Amino acid sequence: MVNKWTIFLADRYIRARRTEKKNTTQKLSILGLAAGVVTLVAVMSIMNGLQLGFINDILEIESYHLRINNVLDERRTRDVLDSLPAITSHTAFSDVQTLLQGQSSKLEPVVVRMMEEGTPLRDKGFMSHLGILEGDFDISGGYKAVIGYELAKYLHVSAGNTINIVSLSGNSFSSLIPGTLELTITGVFQSGYYEFDRGMIFISDLNAPMLNPGTAEDEKTIGIKLKNQYRDMEILAALKSALPGAEIVSWRDYNKSFFSALRIEKITMMLLIALIFVVIGVNIFNSIKRTVAEKLEDIAVLYSLGAPDWSVKRIFLIEGVIIGLAGGVFGMAGGLLLIVNINELFAVTGKLMSGLSLFAGYMASASGLYQFSEFTLFPEDYFYLTEIPVKILLPEMVLIFIFAFLSAVLSAWFASKKLSVKNPAEYLRYE
Repeated sequence: MVNKWTIFLADRYIRARRTEKKNTTQKLSILGLAAGVVTLVAVMSIMNGLQLGFINDILEIESYHLRINNVLDERRTRDVLDSLPAITSHTAFSDVQTLLQGQSSKLEPVVVRMMEEGTPLRDKGFMSHLGILEGDFDISGGYKAVIGYELAKYLHVSAGNTINIVSLSGNSFSSLIPGTLELTITGVFQSGYYEFDRGMIFISDLNAPMLNPGTAEDEKTIGIKLKNQYRDMEILAALKSALPGAEIVSWRDYNKSFFSALRIEKITMMLLIALIFVVIGVNIFNSIKRTVAEKLEDIAVLYSLGAPDWSVKRIFLIEGVIIGLAGGVFGMAGGLLLIVNINELFAVTGKLMSGLSLFAGYMASASGLYQFSEFTLFPEDYFYLTEIPVKILLPEMVLIFIFAFLSAVLSAWFASKKLSVKNPAEYLRYE
C-alpha cells in the first residue's frame, strides 16, 4: 500500500516539474503515447472491419457455421438438427462448377449453388449479407436464377433477362451430352465479397436433374447456422454423437488456410505498430533516469531521514503511472473519435481535393492543359469498396489501453530500479 507521504512527495515533485522547462519531456511522452494509441486503435478497427466483413460474408453465404457433407439419411439428420436449440437454421444444397453465357458474351466459369426454395425464409443472415440490389431472391419453380452484380455487369444482363448454363443429359456417364439450360434472372445481389459477386449464382434444387444428372441423393450438403458461431465445436461434438458416421465440418476447418492467413496478418500488423510504444517507453525511461540523476541530493535527504528504498522509487513510478493513464485516455478518446468519423473525414478530404484540382485546372486552362477529374478515395478501377469498413472490438480496445499503460509504467520502473544512495553523506557534504 502506498504511504501518504509518498503520494505527497510525488505530488510536490510533479507540480514542481510543471513550472520547469524540463516538463516538456513529460508532455512529449504523453503525446507520443497518445499518438501510438490513436494509430493502433484506427488500424485495428479498420482491419477488423475488413476482415470480419469478409469472414461474415463467407460464413453466412457460402460455408455456413457447420456443414454435413454427403448426407446419408436426410430425414434422420433434419430431425436431429431440429432438436438442437443452438441451431437457428439449416438448408440442403449442392454446388456445381459449370459454364454460363449471357445474351452477348463469351462462356464464363461459375459456381452454381442449387438450394431449397425456402432458404430466404429460414436463413435471415444469408439474406442480409447477400444484399439484393435488383429484383428478389426468387428461385421457386425452377428455371430461375439469382446472380452477382459483377457477373451481371460482365454479362450485360439484369433482372428479367435470361442466361444459359451448360447442362448435361444422358442415362450414364459415358453417354452424357452437353446442352444448355435457359434460366431467367429474378434478382441481382452484391455481397461486397468479389469472389461471390463475380462467380456465383443461385438456383433451385429442382434444376439439379437437368443441370447435373449424375448427382446422387447422398451427395447433398446440409449447411447449418448457429446462434453463436464460436460454439461450433460443442455443437459438432453433439452432432457426431447423434449422427455416427456423418461427415461434419466446422467453419474453422473449412476455411482454415484463409482464416489463418487473416489472423497472422492481424497479429503481425499489431506487433509492428506496437513498436511505437517501445520507442515511447525508451523516451520515458531516459526522461525519468535523467530526473533521478538530477534529484540525487533530494533523494539523499529522504534516505538520511530513514525512507525505505522502495518508497523512494514509488515517487518516480507514480510519474510513469500518470504518463500511462494520460496518454492512454487521450489516445483512446482521440482514436475512437477518429475512427467513428473516418468516412466523413475522407468525404470532406475528397471534396477539398476535388476543389483544389478544379482550381488548378482553371489556372492551367489558358495553356490547354485543363483536365478535371473528381477525387475519389476508392476508385472503382482499383478497389472493391465504397467506404472504409470499421469494427470496434471492446476487448482489443482494452488490450491497447493496457499495453500503452504498461509501457509507461514499466519504463518508469526500470528507470528507478537501480536508484540507490548507499551513503547519503557524500551527496549532502557540500550542501
